[in-house]
Amino acid sequence: MWIAPVYDRTQADIDGRTVKGYYNATDLNRIEQDCEYLAGIFSVIVNTRVWSRTDFPTPGEFERILANLNTLRAAYFVYQTTPDTPQNPVNQFHKANDLEQILHDLYAIYEDNKRALMYAGEPYAGQMIGVI
Repeated sequence: MWIAPVYDRTQADIDGRTVKGYYNATDLNRIEQDCEYLAGIFSVIVNTRVWSRTDFPTPGEFERILANLNTLRAAYFVYQTTPDTPQNPVNQFHKANDLEQILHDLYAIYEDNKRALMYAGEPYAGQMIGVI
C-alpha cells in the first residue's frame, strides 16, 4: 500500500520540535513501504525492513535505503526537477525531503502514465468501434 511521502519539512519544524522535525519509526516504515511498493510495480528488488520504535537507524541502514532509491530511479523515470539521491548522512531536513521527494515523483509519474494510456485509446481518439 502506498503512503504519501512527507517532503515539506522546514527548519521551523526542527526549531519548533514538530512531528516533521524528527525521524522516527513511522517515517522509516513509510519510506521502506513506499520503496517496496514501487519495487513491486517496477519489477526490481530492493532490501527493506520493518522498524520498531526502539530501533536506531545506523549509517549502514541509510546506505541501504539510499541504494533502494537508486535502484528505483534506475528502473523508471523522474522529473528534471527531481532531486539527486542524497548522500549519507541523511541528517538534515532537506536531505530527508529529497529522499521522500524522489519517492513521490516516481509514484506521480507512474500514476500519470497509467492515466495517459487511456487517452491514446480509441474512445478518446474519436474512432467508432464496430462501424464499417
